[in-house]
Amino acid sequence: MVEIYMLESNCTTSGVAYVLPVLLFAALAVGVLSDPIFDVTDYGAIGDGTTNDTEAFMHAWDAACVGAHSDDDAPTFLVPEGKTFLLSAVSFEGPCSYPIHIQIDGTILAPNETWTLEEDIWIIFQHINGLTINGSGLIDGQGSIWWDCRAQEQCDNAPKAFVVRNCTNVSLNGLDFKNSPMMHLTIQQSSVVSVRGITITAPEDSPNTDGIHIGRSKHVQIMNSNIGTGDDCISIETSTVDVNISHVTCGPGHGISIGSLGEDDSEARVEGIRVSYCQFNGTSNGVRIKTCQGGFGHVKRVLFEHINFTSVQYPIIIDQYYGAGPNKFSCNNLTSTASRDALFIRDNGCNSHVHTLAVQVSNVQYVDLVGSSATDEAIVLKCSQSKACTNLAMNNVKLQSADPGKNITTTCFNAYVTKTGPVLPTLSCSMQD
Repeated sequence: MVEIYMLESNCTTSGVAYVLPVLLFAALAVGVLSDPIFDVTDYGAIGDGTTNDTEAFMHAWDAACVGAHSDDDAPTFLVPEGKTFLLSAVSFEGPCSYPIHIQIDGTILAPNETWTLEEDIWIIFQHINGLTINGSGLIDGQGSIWWDCRAQEQCDNAPKAFVVRNCTNVSLNGLDFKNSPMMHLTIQQSSVVSVRGITITAPEDSPNTDGIHIGRSKHVQIMNSNIGTGDDCISIETSTVDVNISHVTCGPGHGISIGSLGEDDSEARVEGIRVSYCQFNGTSNGVRIKTCQGGFGHVKRVLFEHINFTSVQYPIIIDQYYGAGPNKFSCNNLTSTASRDALFIRDNGCNSHVHTLAVQVSNVQYVDLVGSSATDEAIVLKCSQSKACTNLAMNNVKLQSADPGKNITTTCFNAYVTKTGPVLPTLSCSMQD
């Protein structure tokens, strides 16, 4: 069924596991339409960019998802090319009778106005096993009206553009996304997900417009994509296991981030993350792990390899004081103590309290990372005072200043690193054998 929310004007390497390169269901994503086809225009969609086509999409989805089909035929829900379809906030609900193919060749357009949010989502697919979404189409979130609304403090939040939630065996291929009000593509509470060959764009100053956001999911693969937004190109949140990111070009944006984790004293669990063969261009960060003081749990078994940075402000960064304030190392209240009791101390503009545990970062490898830093600090490893970062390893890390001839440095705090090959600039960290 479809729910509509109407508008109101107003390869395992050194112990790092990663998802299999070829997913069993990927054959569904070749773009060849199978009978029966449920074309939204056959159900009343106009596609003129001004008529609201949500109800027609609802009728087409109900027919494709739960209608009677031959056992040999996977239904195709078709958004045809050459047309622009205006949609309100909508939920495409499963379970469906069979695996379903969504072919998007036209443009799907969000309303160019803010609306009252029942949930902070514009388009969502949920509770579906066997979901293939592909095509040459565009998902246009028309986010600028929301960015302005938030900047003027008239909106507390804004919708995520495109969410896949509680789905299994998902393939998403070939689409373009642009100008989401917030995150463009969100993968949430899902398993066995492949994302390939997509493009995501938004202005560099657009707020919270992460390209791909992954949370509470496992066995996720992102490949051969170009992402440039106002926030993280890819962000990985808690309860996420086995993610393989490769051949992604990132920039502008905030890099590829694990986190932020541990907000509001919460538990974090992220492991088995591999980022390889990626290019970062002019981003504020490259490969980043960010956690908040007061959280607990772990980040472990992470591999960053074969990565190139071009004029990136902080190519390699672990920040366990994320959001802590301007004087992170002078804030006694930001380090953990011997018990879980909170300390209530106001000091140097830092957070007013902190619980005692910190997210443990361990078993992180950096292999064959090269390129240029736009700041003096090319490598920043700022780990929690109470829980050191352990079993960090670097091999063939060669960074230089984007300003020819200028020296660059490293910053380390409570980080223990093993060098298994050349590292430039020279590390100032405690070295492990």
